[in-house]
Amino acid sequence: MKPFLFNFYIFGQHIRIPTYGFLLATAFSTGYLLTLKRAIKENISTKHIENFFLIAVLSSIFGARLFHVLFEEFSYYSRHPEKVFALWEGGYTFYGALLSSFFFMWLYTRWQKLSFLEMMDLCCPGGALGLFIGRLGCFFAGCCWGSPSSLPWAVAFNAPESLSSSGNVRVHPTQVYEALIGLVLFFYLTWRFKNRKYVGQIFLQTITFYSLGRFGIEFFRGDEYRGYLFNGLISYSQFVSLAILPFTISGMYRFSKKSS
Repeated sequence: MKPFLFNFYIFGQHIRIPTYGFLLATAFSTGYLLTLKRAIKENISTKHIENFFLIAVLSSIFGARLFHVLFEEFSYYSRHPEKVFALWEGGYTFYGALLSSFFFMWLYTRWQKLSFLEMMDLCCPGGALGLFIGRLGCFFAGCCWGSPSSLPWAVAFNAPESLSSSGNVRVHPTQVYEALIGLVLFFYLTWRFKNRKYVGQIFLQTITFYSLGRFGIEFFRGDEYRGYLFNGLISYSQFVSLAILPFTISGMYRFSKKSS
């Protein structure tokens, strides 16, 4: 693994650029630029896209941290409350980022009298490619690792700076599994947008397909500290996936009936 993309000295100072941070910044930038390009083509004000992605960045950090603190390691943070704001030490949850950004984006569309579904349709293809890039960052950092595996593509996160606690044990590269979901979604959504049958179709299909994929990947995750429900039956992320699906599936059914 490669937790640090660049590692060098300048004027006697040791400079290290985390691969995860670099790729995460690349993910947001790529998603933003692709959405901006699509908005121009659809004659939608770029000002709203700029605001949307600023909201996404800030609310994602807030939501990802909040979900991690409350649901994954609450016992630790209740004993060490000063660590809640130690953002540089890591500890973020993708679903927390996703749900938080959706909420604040919805508030923005209400304020600006925009169609939330139209705006999310614009953002989803770029967001899917951002997911692909961001999860590769997770892979290089060693976070979100998988359970032990003997498959040919299993990997060992044994770099000294790796965030994984799996050591020399070969595990499922669950970060790559999720990255591939993002890449497949990007190509599918790019095609689907050209053949969109109703406003909201891109957004609803994105969340549906991602939730299904994430639910399955969770069975191969090995970072068990994240917490489970119902005596270890499902993880918090699987619970969120299941909670989301009835809304997205019913939404797709209702809108498709109206458009037919």
